[in-house]
Amino acid sequence: MKKITLIFFLCIAFSLKAQVKGTVTDQKGDPLSFVSVYLNNTITGTTTNEEGNYLLNLKKPGKYTVIFQFIGFTTLKKEITITSFPFQLNAVLKEENVQLNEIVISTKDNPANRIIRNAIKSKDKNTEKYANYTAKFYSRGLTRIKDAPEKFFGQSMGDFGGGLDSTRSGIIYLSETFSKISFQKSRKNLKKKLLRLKCLVKIMV
Repeated sequence: MKKITLIFFLCIAFSLKAQVKGTVTDQKGDPLSFVSVYLNNTITGTTTNEEGNYLLNLKKPGKYTVIFQFIGFTTLKKEITITSFPFQLNAVLKEENVQLNEIVISTKDNPANRIIRNAIKSKDKNTEKYANYTAKFYSRGLTRIKDAPEKFFGQSMGDFGGGLDSTRSGIIYLSETFSKISFQKSRKNLKKKLLRLKCLVKIMV
């Protein structure tokens, strides 16, 4: 029992020492909170608290690349070599300057108007590509009923031929249509040929 207790306390002591800790501030010395601090190419990481302090737990000494990242500041990478724990690593982040490209406002004709005029001018030529076409057409329709009454004008409604579930809800009408469509622009002719019709109607008789 004493050996187990000793090993337990040794593990706790090692975990407390196997740490990289420090403070992250801006160039004015003000602490930065919620800064992401993590090891490069790993999922090991943490964030700074309200005072800008962080604590990063590591398993063993060695060479690491620690990254400090925060919106509005330039990402900082630090190469470190740890020989013993705890290891102190502070960081100062620089504010990131974001420059937008120059926007030129012109009082001349809007380029979009030229594009629209060309599209209108080429309307007949473009639509000629679709002067004649054929297509397969599929349509589907259904009617659902919810909380159907058991009686209507004193007459029993039944279960609509088994179409209702225990809550008296279900599909009472279902249809599927398969058709073939052909169109000719020159004759402004649209034909529709019914290939197959599937219809299921559940009504109370």
